[in-house]
Amino acid sequence: MSKSSAAALALASLCACAGAYTNGSTAINPIDGGGSGGSSDGGSDAGADGGADGGVDAGPDAGCAPLTLNGLAVRDACAGSAQLPQSGFANISVSDAGTCQADITLDTSSTPCTGTASGGSVDMFSGTCAAMPCGATSLPGTIFCSRTSGLCQILICDAGTCPP
Repeated sequence: MSKSSAAALALASLCACAGAYTNGSTAINPIDGGGSGGSSDGGSDAGADGGADGGVDAGPDAGCAPLTLNGLAVRDACAGSAQLPQSGFANISVSDAGTCQADITLDTSSTPCTGTASGGSVDMFSGTCAAMPCGATSLPGTIFCSRTSGLCQILICDAGTCPP
């Protein structure tokens, strides 16, 4: 028997033993008619709408929370360097008069920092410090600034002293 005859016999035997095929539908998963190829949208079987609200709020919304903190410890690598940051103190003021104005006074050479706060009670900061564009995910916290030589950071600590 030749190789092609053997292959044909094997294929015919396999098909004969396979029995009947189903369309794959069950009580849980009814028959899927496949795509028609002519619709430009997803069709009408996409299910129920998710509703008008996606659920519980994911966190603080836009806006800010009024904040006044004085005498906070600072480690300023923008004024010094990453190896020898300037140490000092900071005062933070965030007003909630509709503008969310954020003012940070440092006793290092990176002062003043001015901009806006957002993120509700976390008071994220976006603005400038000594004319460098800066931002922080919360106040007090770490302010990252961009200068011509790269990024630098100003750490404002609310626990009295900053870690080394």
